[in-house]
This record gives sequence, structure tokens and C-alpha cells, in this order.
Amino acid sequence: KRNGVVRFKADRAEHGSGGAMRRLRWWVAAFALMCATRLRGVDAVQVVQRPLDAPAEAPRFANGKDVFGRDARCRTCHALLNTLNPRLVPALLKIKAKEARRASGGGADSRAVRYGLYEETIEAYVQSACTTQDLWHAKETRKQCERIMEEHEDDVASAYTRWIKKGAPEREDEGWSWNWEVCRKATNSCSEQLGMHALSEFDDDGSGAAERKYRSEPVPAPGTLDADGLLKVVAGSFYDVAVKDDTVDVLVYTSFPTQHMEGAFHRWIIQALVAVKALFAADPTGPTLSVAAVDAEFNDVPPPYGTGTTTPTLCVYPAGNKGWPRYISDVNDGQLTARDVLFFVMNTASAGVAEKAKRLMETAAADALDRKPWERDEL
Repeated sequence: KRNGVVRFKADRAEHGSGGAMRRLRWWVAAFALMCATRLRGVDAVQVVQRPLDAPAEAPRFANGKDVFGRDARCRTCHALLNTLNPRLVPALLKIKAKEARRASGGGADSRAVRYGLYEETIEAYVQSACTTQDLWHAKETRKQCERIMEEHEDDVASAYTRWIKKGAPEREDEGWSWNWEVCRKATNSCSEQLGMHALSEFDDDGSGAAERKYRSEPVPAPGTLDADGLLKVVAGSFYDVAVKDDTVDVLVYTSFPTQHMEGAFHRWIIQALVAVKALFAADPTGPTLSVAAVDAEFNDVPPPYGTGTTTPTLCVYPAGNKGWPRYISDVNDGQLTARDVLFFVMNTASAGVAEKAKRLMETAAADALDRKPWERDEL
């Protein structure tokens, strides 16, 4: 944070090296999880996270290639497809099904030809492809992704258009290969030899991701609030709360209430988030903002929404553009005021909510906007 302005940049996850240390970290994490689970009840965590000896990242050889012989660009293209397809393909299939129902309805409308049905959706998702958390928070992967899209964004979009025209085959043995069409043909990211393989053949790269499962607390009833008064989200309900309703802006706080900075980060930032929620609720004019929190100490948000989250973060899922979540990276060790959070919302939310955030920054009381609980902690 510089001069009260929240900077938007990617967090860097630090990866350790050395098999012995990595296994030790897994055992420590497993022991901590076991203790925490007992404290919160045997049903608090429903799914085991991953094998204890799973390495933190896929092995790399001296030439930068992985076990499949993929270089950084090819690996990034595969990662791009693995985060883009789970979001874009269902959206396109939904449009396709709707059109099929219309065409079978009879009458003049069923015979009308509609152009551009898919293009707007494809464009929105492809443009934001590199901003999913899987790609954004890995600096080198993000750079490779941005380079691929800068050179071939239209080519990637065209691949999805061709897929629709081909009948939208859902399996790669039905005459369509995402790896070949996007990573070889459209972007030239992978060699011809690698491009001839199905994308699924690259799942087990030695990182343990292919065996990984995701923890989730029991799914609460819709509208349930957590102990701090924010909308409670767990891994199993993340899509329904943050993504599904395209008409509502959702600010999601991924928290580590006890593990990060011995709880000080959470203790400070939660007061700003509660204040922002109260400010929006107190102003009935204009759209509202849903402020939610997911406890990452007990929930692993599945891809493509939160894989690999290791530090607290804030993210806005804007109405009308849920496929392009916007992250705040400089969380300033939790020392954010309500004004800082509103500034972030003003720059990332949909137009109506952004305008309301701006108005609240101009009209709300200074003690509500600029309260700094960390200063009292230091006294």
C-alpha cells in the first residue's frame, strides 16, 4: 500500500526444495490439521486433503522441462486449458442446450438463425483466462500465459468456436483434442509430438495433483453467517455463493484466522471487512455487495477458483463477469482500513457497486473509514 492506494500485483508463493524437508512440512501440517479437527469436532473436515508424501511441485530437470518433456510454455498452455475449460465449456453447453430447446419449439422463432450467440461468452472467458488464481499467483506461469494470450488470443477463441461448430464433443476420443487444437494448432505452445496426446495424459506430472482431494467443512444453509458476521463459505459451497449468481458482486476473503501472523492479520482485516459490509447495508440506494469469507485452514477451494492458496487474500467476483475474478495482492499484512477495501472494490466490482463504493468513500464518517486497529494493538 502506497499513499493509501492498494496496489494490484501477484503474490509469490515460496516453494521449498528438498524431499526430506518437504515430507517434514507435510507431517507437521497433517498433525496441526488433526489437532484442529478434534477441537472443532470430528465432522468439521469432511475430505482428506492429499497424500502426506505428495511433493509440493512437479519435478523439473536441468533444461527446465518436466517428466513429459514439456517446456514452460507448453506446461502453461495445458494449465490454461485446465482452468479455462471447467468454466467456459459448461457455459457454452448451456447456450447450446437453450438453442436446441428453442429450435425444437416450432413456429417462426424456431426457424430464425441467430448469429453471435457464443462469441460474446467465449471472448469474456478467454480475455480473463490468465487471471484465475491457479495462473495468476504463479509468477512465471502468469507471464507465460499473458505472452500466449497476447500473441494468440483470437486463435484460442477461434478454437472454441470450431469446437461448437463440430458439435461440442465432450470426450477427446470423439474427434476433438483440446491439446492439439489449442496448444499445438492455435498457439504453437507444444511440439507436434506432445500435441498428439490427449490433455488428460498429462495429469500426473509427479506433483501429486492427480491424487489430490479437497477438504471442506460441512456445507451450511444458504445465508449462514460466520462468527465475524460475514457470509460463510466452504469449499463445497464456493461456486454457489461466489460464482453462480451472475447478478451479485461478491467480495471473498480467504482467511487463515490463526496460522498467519499468529492471528493478527485476521484480527485486523476482519474489522475493515465488517465495516464495509455495514456501510453497504446502511445505504439502501443502488446495488449491494455480498461480503463472504472462507476459512482456508479447513477448506481447500477447488480449481479453478482457489487452488494453491497459502496466504490470506481478497477477491471480487463482479456481477456480469464472474469468469474474471479480481484479486488484491498487496494486503499489507492485514493493515487495511475500510477505505482501502472500498478503494479495491471501486476498482474491481461491476459499475453500480463500484460507483456506490466511491460514494461511500466520500460520504461515510472518517472514524468508520479510517479506523486502524493495529495501532491499538501496538500500544
